[in-house]
Amino acid sequence: MPPLKITDVKVILTQPANDHLVIVKVMTNEPGLYGVGCATHREPPLAVAAAIEHYLKPFVTGRNCDEIEDIWQSAYVASYFRSGVTLTMH
Repeated sequence: MPPLKITDVKVILTQPANDHLVIVKVMTNEPGLYGVGCATHREPPLAVAAAIEHYLKPFVTGRNCDEIEDIWQSAYVASYFRSGVTLTMH
């Protein structure tokens, strides 16, 4: 089988019960296989969404899904705002 790769990252802004949330859906090259997670915990939702769309999405698209530790470490170290809330808390 070919390696499982990240093909797209979708950002979903929602506000259940007055709580702003940024949901992230990570698409793969395997039809129907994707991951979902929450990218916020009281951070400004539009800042988080912009960071995902403009920084993390291009960074992870095309990467192998099984390289999760390398992806996390690389994103953490390469971040302009290293150890900052918006890009490294989640």
